[in-house]
Amino acid sequence: MKNNEPATRRFALTLTYIVVFLGAVVIGGYLMTHQHQAHIPGVYLLLGIVLLACIPMFLFMRGGRNQSSNKNEEE
Repeated sequence: MKNNEPATRRFALTLTYIVVFLGAVVIGGYLMTHQHQAHIPGVYLLLGIVLLACIPMFLFMRGGRNQSSNKNEEE
């Protein structure tokens, strides 16, 4: 059972780090939104959502492959 102990401890530490990181992100996001609410009108929030949608759209449209603009490399 001693061989299993380091793996279990490593898993517990990793899980702890993930929970602490996500907690910090949630709390920080809430505080940033709450403190800067006057600077984020609804129009800018909608614009931000549209701009954030560009990232996954780019990844899906690209298809995950490296497309070159030089056609001579393909021949």
